[in-house]
Amino acid sequence: MTWVRSILPSCIGVAALLSLAPVSARGQAADPKAPAQEDAPAEQAAAEIEDIVITVQCRETNLQTTAGAITALSEADLLSRSVEDVQDLGILSPSMDVSLYQGEAQIYIRGIGYTGLIGGTDSSTAFHSNGVYLSRSSSAVPGFFDVDRVEILRGPQGTLYGRNATGGSVNVISKGPTDELKIDAMATLGNFDHYALFGAIGGPIAGGDRVTARLAVRLEQRDGFTQARSASGSRRDIEDQRDVTARLSVRVRATDDLEFDLSGDYYEADDASSIWLYLGPGTGTNPFLRNYIAAEGGVPPNEKSRKIGSDVKPLNKPLIWGLTGRATWSLGEYTLTSLTGYRKTRPYNFNDLDVTISNAITQLRSEDHEQISEELQFVSPGGEDLEWIVGAYYFHETNDVRNEYEFPFIDEMFALPSDPTCCRLRLDGRATTRASAIFGEANYDVTDRINLVLGGRYSWERRAGRNDVEFVNFLTPLFDNQADFEPKTFSSFTPKFGVDFSVSEDLFAYASVSRGFKSGGFNIGSYQNDTFDPEKIWSYELGLKADLLDQRLRLNLAAFYYDYADLQVQDVEGNNTVVRNAANARIMGIELEGTALVTPALQIDLNATYLDAEFRNTCLADPKFPLPLPESGCTEVNQQNLAGNQLPRAPKFKTSLGAQYTQQLGDLGELVFRSDYVHQARVYYSAFEVGDLSQKAHSWLKARVTYVHPDGHWTLAAFIDNATDERVISNATYIADIVDSTITGNMAPPRTYGAQLQYEF
Repeated sequence: MTWVRSILPSCIGVAALLSLAPVSARGQAADPKAPAQEDAPAEQAAAEIEDIVITVQCRETNLQTTAGAITALSEADLLSRSVEDVQDLGILSPSMDVSLYQGEAQIYIRGIGYTGLIGGTDSSTAFHSNGVYLSRSSSAVPGFFDVDRVEILRGPQGTLYGRNATGGSVNVISKGPTDELKIDAMATLGNFDHYALFGAIGGPIAGGDRVTARLAVRLEQRDGFTQARSASGSRRDIEDQRDVTARLSVRVRATDDLEFDLSGDYYEADDASSIWLYLGPGTGTNPFLRNYIAAEGGVPPNEKSRKIGSDVKPLNKPLIWGLTGRATWSLGEYTLTSLTGYRKTRPYNFNDLDVTISNAITQLRSEDHEQISEELQFVSPGGEDLEWIVGAYYFHETNDVRNEYEFPFIDEMFALPSDPTCCRLRLDGRATTRASAIFGEANYDVTDRINLVLGGRYSWERRAGRNDVEFVNFLTPLFDNQADFEPKTFSSFTPKFGVDFSVSEDLFAYASVSRGFKSGGFNIGSYQNDTFDPEKIWSYELGLKADLLDQRLRLNLAAFYYDYADLQVQDVEGNNTVVRNAANARIMGIELEGTALVTPALQIDLNATYLDAEFRNTCLADPKFPLPLPESGCTEVNQQNLAGNQLPRAPKFKTSLGAQYTQQLGDLGELVFRSDYVHQARVYYSAFEVGDLSQKAHSWLKARVTYVHPDGHWTLAAFIDNATDERVISNATYIADIVDSTITGNMAPPRTYGAQLQYEF
């Protein structure tokens, strides 16, 4: 029989690998303490890729016989690849593009995501922590903590999840309580004076194994990647990191049939990690500002440089916490699950927007966000010809947004009397959302090889709020937009159809058709009071999963086609951020995930994605280049036809190649060598395919070597990330005309390296 990495059943998505070793002996698990068996059968000595048991359908199934494009990564997988946060996940995953932007995690899967930062807009890719949907993308940053496994589901999701998503879902599952005493500790030291201390303890606390708990805490500090110079010539590090994260989890087995899981998590930072970098001069719409900055001795920094000017001290002080409660009730062979989540998210940052030593423009941005959700799932017994799940979901959130700018040069610019209070632009507002849904999915075995899938979801959402926009001089509003939104309701039915076919024991094929939906909403903190419309998508996917060469070669293929309508596109128009619906787009591509065991000690991983994501006949006005283009075929002045333009965050090619080699040292333990190489084609950050708002094709290299002590409790590792020190733009945008329409954004981390000491008991 095959060695299987099994997991405890859960209804929150894909379970992942739970062991460190990538290979096993056919027929039994390898035990490093067991004596050698000289007469072991040849088939027991042959290495094979381990099976991965998943619970995406709230019951245990093998990943290789589960329909859908799914990636599952265990704690060991993440550690061996030096994945520390969600941005690292995006670097290694060919189908994902992830960037951290002003404290927010912008996640794209197969070219679908959303760049909006302000409340009232949601990402098209859902992020879940322990099954709870996190509405604000800033919550994803501390969500990557004490991780047990990560699950990436590609394509529209809804029939098995409470919250719908058009692009896909990223699920991060933390470690839970254990029935026996378990202690984890890790210390990390690296360049940029980086250190991180992690400790966790778990085990029974009452009634034998009736009540168990786990407490985990992490402290992290790092000097900044960027250096800021003030008018006095002094320099300080910014884009640094100083934070603390903690989580307490408790499991109560009230009866043999009723179990409660309760957890609370807390994150707080006090640093300057959320900054703007100067990426280029842009379109130069305000010569007065350039002269004003020059008169004060300020000059723009070099493009794509981590040496900037600043006349203020940037601040980043987010406070994020939440509570999660799960009740699981076994009703005979049926299971009823209740999942309740409460989140409080308060990002807060203050920045120098002109990135010079001049007192020109500052930005203060914060949110006061609160959400509560409840999900019920009722699951039929497994192993039957007909298996099903039905569920209901409720979600409510409020978000008070503060986004304010100081412009001390405005009085001079308009020949007004000099005023030290001049001038403030408040782009504030409030968003409220209520959402509910019912969903379900059924699988029916027509024969022992053919399975039919039918699912559906009805979604209902109500959006409301207000804009509180004001431009103030002499403490008097010069103009404003203070208006309550007329509440707007959106609803949609999204079905799913599929068929699976087990060609043989080692070959599995599937086909599916599904519809995705993302509701419309309001553009909070702008002059735009009307709603933008929902996004809709039809997804068609074919997949093939194969274990070949006596399970030493695994190849998973997926081909997909998306018909994508009413894309929500964000642009800066004049001094205002606008959200508009592009007409439609077509996305098609091919994905390959491959693993080969060349020898029992050498594993090769190859993942690749080809993505052809283009706008169809879509006419939109380009805010920064508003010249009419008669040849575009558009009917209105200043519009461009986006037909043929590549979708933002959708590189045509992305490939990753990994190699892992284990060298046994006998009684001294073992050494594990791991290296990962990623190459990505050009990616655009604008729907108008502007070269200045893009990152050209680039490569990324990281490596790690780990020494494992013979007792398995201690490991010592050395690692390097971005080994070639590539300067990679992770996002870019034009800022407002009054700020000269310069190009600002962020870059991926520079070369980092260090060492980690880990202990597990």
